[in-house]
Amino acid sequence: MHPPTFDGRGDATLAEDWIQDIEEILRIINCMDEQKVLFSAFKLTGEAKRWWISERTIREVEGTEIVRWLHFKQIFLERFFPMSIRDDKALEFTNLIQGAMTVHQYAARFIELSHFVAYLIPDEEKKARMFEQGLNEKIYERIVGFQIRNFSELVNKATVFEQSLQKSATLLEQRKRTAP
Repeated sequence: MHPPTFDGRGDATLAEDWIQDIEEILRIINCMDEQKVLFSAFKLTGEAKRWWISERTIREVEGTEIVRWLHFKQIFLERFFPMSIRDDKALEFTNLIQGAMTVHQYAARFIELSHFVAYLIPDEEKKARMFEQGLNEKIYERIVGFQIRNFSELVNKATVFEQSLQKSATLLEQRKRTAP
């Protein structure tokens, strides 16, 4: 097991990814709350390490109680993945459409952004509906009548239709070139 480090630089979503990775490790090793903070702080480097030393020092001077995991996670995300960026990601999700992306690319982006708005996707059917609504018109028209309620099945069916449309377009182009 190689726990990731976090240096506080780069895209803010890296902070959330780091917290998720660390939480997964913490679940596996099943440590106590104070140990979670100590372990996580040990994996901070650079700017992030300097931030934590400052936070810890302030609490020690104030005589504040030991930082628990949930509080650590909260102040960490406030610093490295601020609410304004999380709100931007949520807005990006609500405005997400397939556009020029392939179904696979659209599905990947949909999944990536969906965790910012878990409250909008309470179940598998709602997830499928929201994904379906963002599909390109040609694919949407071919798939909407199936009333697919499972996200993975919907992505698979949309991919099949996309490939079918691409093959049809390729065949049509070949016929145009070979027509007298």
